[in-house]
Amino acid sequence: MDRADLERLDGLARNPAAPESVLLRILTGAEGPVRGSVFERAEVPESVCDAAVSHPGREVRGYLASGAGASGAQRARLAADRDPWVRRRVAAGPEVHGRWRKADPLPGEVCARLARDEDRQVRAWLGMFVPVPEAVWALLLADPEAEVRESALYHWRAAPAEAVRPLLDDPDPAVRRAAAHVADVVVGAPAELLEQLGAASGRRRQGIAAGAVLTGELADRLYATDDEDVRQGLAANPGLPDRLVGVLASDASPAVRLAVSLRPELTEERRAAIDWHVGPEDRIRPPAWVARSLTDLVLMRACAESAHPGMRRFAAYSPHLPGDLVARLAADEDFVVRMLLCENHPAAPGELLLETLLASPFITRFEQLPRPQFPRAGLARFAESEDWGARLLVARDPEAPAELIERLSHDPSAGVRRAMARDARLPVGRLLELLDEPETVGAAAEGPALPLTAMEAILAAAGVP
Repeated sequence: MDRADLERLDGLARNPAAPESVLLRILTGAEGPVRGSVFERAEVPESVCDAAVSHPGREVRGYLASGAGASGAQRARLAADRDPWVRRRVAAGPEVHGRWRKADPLPGEVCARLARDEDRQVRAWLGMFVPVPEAVWALLLADPEAEVRESALYHWRAAPAEAVRPLLDDPDPAVRRAAAHVADVVVGAPAELLEQLGAASGRRRQGIAAGAVLTGELADRLYATDDEDVRQGLAANPGLPDRLVGVLASDASPAVRLAVSLRPELTEERRAAIDWHVGPEDRIRPPAWVARSLTDLVLMRACAESAHPGMRRFAAYSPHLPGDLVARLAADEDFVVRMLLCENHPAAPGELLLETLLASPFITRFEQLPRPQFPRAGLARFAESEDWGARLLVARDPEAPAELIERLSHDPSAGVRRAMARDARLPVGRLLELLDEPETVGAAAEGPALPLTAMEAILAAAGVP
């Protein structure tokens, strides 16, 4: 099978109009990972799941176990599979790329059963990509195997401090390191910390100074190293004595002064008195306190209402902001604030999602497309845009005429041609032409208008009986 035949077969497996008989033939008659594409569809027929569950090849069962298009209930049918290799994939869940593309989680009772599985790696892989209930995380953190406890620490992204803190004293050193990483603290005697600083790179020195559990004496010793990276880390350390906050606010380094200006306890007056600068293209790495404070709406409001764009950017990381703050940040003068709001808040306004996609220079700009509030009406107006990313939006407009879809299927951009190939309005004759063009063969095979005769030809060329 050549590359073009493989791409067509993969596209056909994802085609929303492909009948169940075609999908079953791909699953049982094809070879290799292309069979897994059957489970990446928006909907997976139950008959296809039945065939996978009873298939003698564990690779086929594994495709269902980790299929992003399969429901949690469908994947859960393999939670008691005889092969631990398959159960591990059920436990891990599908790895879905894109902030707003989420796989359906497993039922809670299935997660609890997997948390008690006899295979250690099943327990260690549980929740790797798909969230599980808090009660199940608690089981994993108390697991007798250190590997499982360590894995749970790294994968429970919203672990509360009270769940992590006891594991800072775990008997296993790898678990202790994981707990320290999650809690964003650096544990050890002052002499050990100073030794670590001496051997670390600049970014790591910042992290050590920012996460060290400070006493007044240790803070003074770290400051006395006269290292800019250490001072920048100290400036972000939540335990920094106020007297050193004042000293670092006048530091000769702009990076240190900026880090001080982003401390959450400062008043706006005190923040404004610091000589900091944030340009529209400057990237600010959020300190650890931001991730821990996203549900603290009092603090998030203070951040959102700050005159400091860095603080407003921190607020835009929170998916919990109320409507008035969403509206406020959606109108912010700082593009990064608006972009972060789009990336993180489920209720970011649809027009802002569109505006940000059109203005963003980043490849991640298309991650917003699956969201239900992303506008569809009127997108045909971008047919003449110089931006290929805007032109491909035309296919999302329900009122775009078939003639326009056909015209854009000849676009100089392969990305635009692929978008039009997947549109049901594209005339069949043109779709079949795209099925033979090297840059569009896979997308054309996904086209809902693809005739059954063309589907049969794809299967035959790929050697699928």
